[in-house]
Amino acid sequence: MKIFYPVFFLFITVSLAADSLYLELSSKGEKTDLGLAAVTTDRGVPGGGDSAGAIFRTLKNDLEAADLFKVIVEGPPSSQGTAPWSRLGADMLCVGSIGKALFGRVQFEGQLLDVNTGRPVLSKKFLLDEDARRVAHRWADEIVRYVTGQPGIAASRIVFVNDAAGKKDVYRVDADGENLLRLTRDNSIALFPKLSPDGEWIIFTSYRGGRPSIDRMRSDGRDRTTLCRFEGLNSAAAWMPDGKSIVATLSDGRSPNLFHVDLEGRVVQALTNSSAVDTAPTVSPDGDRIAFTSDRPGTPQIYFMDVSGANLRRAVSGPLADSPHWSPLGHLIVFTQLEKKFFDLWTLEVATGKLSRLTFGEGDNENATWSPDGRRLVFSSTRGGRPELWVMGADGSTPRRLAQIPGRSFTPHWGQ
Repeated sequence: MKIFYPVFFLFITVSLAADSLYLELSSKGEKTDLGLAAVTTDRGVPGGGDSAGAIFRTLKNDLEAADLFKVIVEGPPSSQGTAPWSRLGADMLCVGSIGKALFGRVQFEGQLLDVNTGRPVLSKKFLLDEDARRVAHRWADEIVRYVTGQPGIAASRIVFVNDAAGKKDVYRVDADGENLLRLTRDNSIALFPKLSPDGEWIIFTSYRGGRPSIDRMRSDGRDRTTLCRFEGLNSAAAWMPDGKSIVATLSDGRSPNLFHVDLEGRVVQALTNSSAVDTAPTVSPDGDRIAFTSDRPGTPQIYFMDVSGANLRRAVSGPLADSPHWSPLGHLIVFTQLEKKFFDLWTLEVATGKLSRLTFGEGDNENATWSPDGRRLVFSSTRGGRPELWVMGADGSTPRRLAQIPGRSFTPHWGQ
């Protein structure tokens, strides 16, 4: 039996609000000139200097990666006020300090200042109980939210499969390619990890019991349980947008079909009933529709249906199309399509059926998923000789390797 490797593709009615949001996020307008002062530390704070340096470096990288700011760092200490930064061209100044909090704890306070008045327009405090880089990511996302009205993605994470340890295990990495963490050590095969909508859980396919099951664990690898272990295939699941159930590929002695399953592993509803292979589901952000891969025509193609299984229709006609994933903005689906001898990435505009090609034969490019803000894609590409994680803009622009990760990396999923 052939199992298709999902890329994920999402399908939803486009509203004017979603369209305008996408255009705003995709626009190449002028960047905000943002001053970034060195993070200060109160005396007597253990490890304060190291944390200050880590927060500053991470914050600089996050703000530059957001592609919204021209970050100015060669300026005086924040104690000298905002006037010198204004003369450097900054519109706003980001300052931060590490100090003591209640009960012997340590906190970071970040402020965004209007350089003309010197007054804070945004202020947040974060306890440094967690990794300093994580705090910097969260502060960067707050700055992006203030400027754009939309949450940033610096604190988001990517889960994927990698074989550097000899078997295929689930790994997690920060959106900037740092903090690589191996989550499974089964001496077996793990496939298709997906982060829950709140980023707290991961579902994935596991062969550690000898035959495939759909397992669930926390995003740090703890509290692992098996959700689905029916006869035959249990694979390629996707979360419903509310995080309270999944859509899974199950065969149970028949051809693989799609089923709605709760988090106790109980089948709520059969969604397809085909003699073909139906797999790689992805659910629209509003939870109303599902896109998936089926070989009903003889080769894998992308199909749409209502979340109830009704109104089935074919979405793409090509030599081979697979692994759809729905944009969190709802108007696009990204998928993999065979082009001559390579797999390339395309988007489908759900409302109009318009196709746009994103990659052009630089090796095989597969299994793309969207960043939580819908502005970027992560995917697996062999353009460097082996499957690695790459990131690019939603329009295919500025592709770059995410990180130098040993081994081969497959089926990434970008979540909170």
